[in-house]
Amino acid sequence: MTTSTHLFSMLLTGMLALLLSACGASTFLAVEPARSNGPWVNGHPTSVVSHPDSVYVRAGFIRADDNELVFEVAYLNYSDKPVLIAPETFYYMAVPDTLADSTRVPTQYFEARRLAADPEVRLGQLQAKLKEHERKADNVSWFEILTSVANIAEDVSSIKKKETDQQIAERDARHQDSQAYFDNQRLDHAEQADHLYSQTTALEAVVLRKNTLEPGQGIRGQVFFPRMDVARKLRLVVFFDERPVQFTFNQTVRGARQYQPAPAAVAQTQPH
Repeated sequence: MTTSTHLFSMLLTGMLALLLSACGASTFLAVEPARSNGPWVNGHPTSVVSHPDSVYVRAGFIRADDNELVFEVAYLNYSDKPVLIAPETFYYMAVPDTLADSTRVPTQYFEARRLAADPEVRLGQLQAKLKEHERKADNVSWFEILTSVANIAEDVSSIKKKETDQQIAERDARHQDSQAYFDNQRLDHAEQADHLYSQTTALEAVVLRKNTLEPGQGIRGQVFFPRMDVARKLRLVVFFDERPVQFTFNQTVRGARQYQPAPAAVAQTQPH
């Protein structure tokens, strides 16, 4: 094979790889309410249920992340008593007669309830990681202390030795390198802490949390569920005072995304 032919082959392979990756990136999930009777919120249609107890509940789909579906749920309490909102009790199920390909996907993926992520667990995990990185960014590790002691001991012992200029320069360089390593470690932890702080702040601003809604009050926020792409219709069930309110959403996969069951929704996923 000539050099020009080899270069053309490599270029063609690279172009094919880019095309394939672009095809994969074009896949997305469309989820819309089966009964779109509510206002459009942030460019998304919504569904509203007026409960006999004078509590109005609205639900709308926000986006599909890699492993999660994100919905926004809103409440207006026009009753004469407070109501409890507990998003960790929310769930959805696939409507059984709308499964995409039941021959390839185990039945249990459709029969089981897909619980919402507990916002307190998610926030607690982010805050714990944030504190850990802050601690490592501010504190001096035992390994750094031992390394500093060893460097000092080496400097002291060198006084009794007759070192060449090269040996002195090499020793100084080793000590500077070890200090730079620890400084970079602290910097990395500080950057991680900044990132986690941004994630935590963003999540606190949008997530729906457990709350008691007094008469005349309203609340809204985002709720996170694990994905189940093979279902064509989802029944979303939310609660107030343990009373269920149901919404139905139609789900369409546009593209050739290969289905894989999503893990439980308790990992860090930052909302955008």
